[in-house]
Amino acid sequence: MTPQSVNLTESLNGEPTPQLDPLEVFVCVLTALTVVLILTLNPICLVVLHRASGIQETTKVSMASLTVSDICVGLLWVLPQLTQEFNGEWVLGSFLCTAWGVLFPLPAGLGVLSLVLLTVDRFVAIVYSLRYPTLMTLKKAKIIVAITWSLALAFSIIVCGILLPRAISPVEPRTCVLKSSAYKFYNGIIVVIFAISLLTIVILYLYILKVARQQARRIAAQNQINVDRGDRRAPQRVSTKSATTVFIITITVCICWTPLILQRATYSIVEELQSFKFHLITNLIFFTNSWLNVVIYYLRNRELRQALHELLASCFRRRF
Repeated sequence: MTPQSVNLTESLNGEPTPQLDPLEVFVCVLTALTVVLILTLNPICLVVLHRASGIQETTKVSMASLTVSDICVGLLWVLPQLTQEFNGEWVLGSFLCTAWGVLFPLPAGLGVLSLVLLTVDRFVAIVYSLRYPTLMTLKKAKIIVAITWSLALAFSIIVCGILLPRAISPVEPRTCVLKSSAYKFYNGIIVVIFAISLLTIVILYLYILKVARQQARRIAAQNQINVDRGDRRAPQRVSTKSATTVFIITITVCICWTPLILQRATYSIVEELQSFKFHLITNLIFFTNSWLNVVIYYLRNRELRQALHELLASCFRRRF
């Protein structure tokens, strides 16, 4: 979030801004629609995840972590921001401004970290497939997610609550903005965390592809031996579909996050990327990722589709 993103009444230099033009109004309406999709699709996804029987329980934990983080994006980031943008001032009080300042970076960080956990889960399942049930138990998965959330919360409290304090602006109308002196430091943190997480995911996925190719060559060699012996039984190939799904989600994250990361990385360098209108658009693209994950799950996972159809059929029968 930038100072201009949470204040319609001030520009970058502190002067009053003009009324929103039609494009800005249109983007704000789309952002509101995005909130509706986030807060509708993700809770449904949690219910469907609980009902789906063909997905490993350990994988469900990481998927649920990513889904809950997407819900938090809508609740802790988008809704308070829209409240201030549509009202022209912060109307939720000083305490909620401080709490929002501490918590709003948390969902995005948890989303990236949950994606890393999903990639690690698929990495262990494919590279160490025989040992996966013992290496990644349900209890271990829950503990890992709990530790990740705890560390992310502690980081937000220390960095955004202590090092980068936020407060209601004393000027009228009231605003809830990040102090400009700390903004560059905060942007650097976002860029570094995103870059490290993305690099980790790419390295793990490249190793997964390497293992899959090696497995395919072994299967081809074994098939040839079986044909020579008259034995038509073929060894089972390691499935990388779930890992590919995680990679597709990672690609959508890159696409949706890139404009926002570009704006953060070029803060105070490229003025065209710091305009209020450009920021509204980058925020909208970023927020879109929080409901796109559910769509990807649905399109890529047959068990989730089946569970969703059963849930809808059950709700329809109860209503009629």
